[in-house]
Amino acid sequence: MTAVITGLGLVSPVGDDPAAYWEGLLSAGSGPAPVADRPGMPAGARAYRIPEPEREPDAVPAYGSLYGRLARTAAAQALVDAGIRPGATDDAVVAGLFLGTGTGDSEPAEALRDGRGTNEAGAWWPYRSAAGLADEFGFTGPVQTVSTACAAGAYAVALAVHAVESGRVDVALAGGAETVSRPALASFMRLGAVDPVHCRPFDADRAGTVYGEGAAFLVVETEERAAARGAVPIATVGAGGWSCDGSHLTAPEAEGVQALRAAQDALDRAGFRAEDIAAVVCHGTGTPLNDRTETKVMRELLGPRSATVPVTAPKSVIGHSGGAAGAFSCATAALMVRHRNVPPVANLTRADADCSLAASGVPQAMGPGPVLLNAYAFGGNNISLIIGPVPS
Repeated sequence: MTAVITGLGLVSPVGDDPAAYWEGLLSAGSGPAPVADRPGMPAGARAYRIPEPEREPDAVPAYGSLYGRLARTAAAQALVDAGIRPGATDDAVVAGLFLGTGTGDSEPAEALRDGRGTNEAGAWWPYRSAAGLADEFGFTGPVQTVSTACAAGAYAVALAVHAVESGRVDVALAGGAETVSRPALASFMRLGAVDPVHCRPFDADRAGTVYGEGAAFLVVETEERAAARGAVPIATVGAGGWSCDGSHLTAPEAEGVQALRAAQDALDRAGFRAEDIAAVVCHGTGTPLNDRTETKVMRELLGPRSATVPVTAPKSVIGHSGGAAGAFSCATAALMVRHRNVPPVANLTRADADCSLAASGVPQAMGPGPVLLNAYAFGGNNISLIIGPVPS
């Protein structure tokens, strides 16, 4: 059975729906801003952020925080885009939910820490938002919260594909959510991994990443089920390839052996070859070692074509959204397949000779074939997925 994507939902620093997000990627129209107005933030911290709306007076606890509201908005968007009314899932339909996150909804814990809040029952549970979404939407299948750091969103999508292809669920809602938090920002700053200017992957002057926030969700089901209910698929999606470096807590293994294994495994599982790849959505954090390692992996995988296969790096526009980043990459790849266009790598003014992939500061046309996307994370977690066109 072929798994397809039938719905997308996105809330990002450049737009609060898929169309606005896509336009934001093409125009590279974003940049980091101070986050000093949020409680407990490290001095001088900046991020690609989302203006925080007022909390709705009747908001249920799971959606009371910015994190919860972003997750709910993007998840509901994806269902509506797929032609599924939130909360109206048929009892005979087994629906699952897979949510990737790095730090989860840290707002209740931070409020308790600095005296703004109380120890609300269940507020700190990492699976609170996923459980709340499943309860509201009437999902009766598996509900899983995945926290493989910066690869979590992509892992959530891969788990959803596996659940659909194995017949465990009829339809799956998968994605990631993250908000700027004190622990995440402080960690990156303590590691010396924050660029003081922009997130600028593959640029010779890059000095680290810049944190971001947002939520991205995809609806995944079999091609047969989509056809039966009259849904028009956006793209196909493979189950992906997973691996672990097992070498360092935070740094990627420089030779990229296991990252290459994940990419090759993703191709094998999806039934494609390296020469079929039409474009790459890079993990592209802007940290010197990560960009060099990913470049090495893509050179080995693509061979001479690494100089011509166009690549993009969404983090250059929306920042590094932690556990949601892989889900944003999946959504980006699906939109690339739909539009046959590759968004630019923003802030790329002087290309690093050690990162000689086909990155550009302007959009690039994309040929026929699938998109490869990569997500790498602390703990050595690697995952690649293949998102391709729907057969005509």
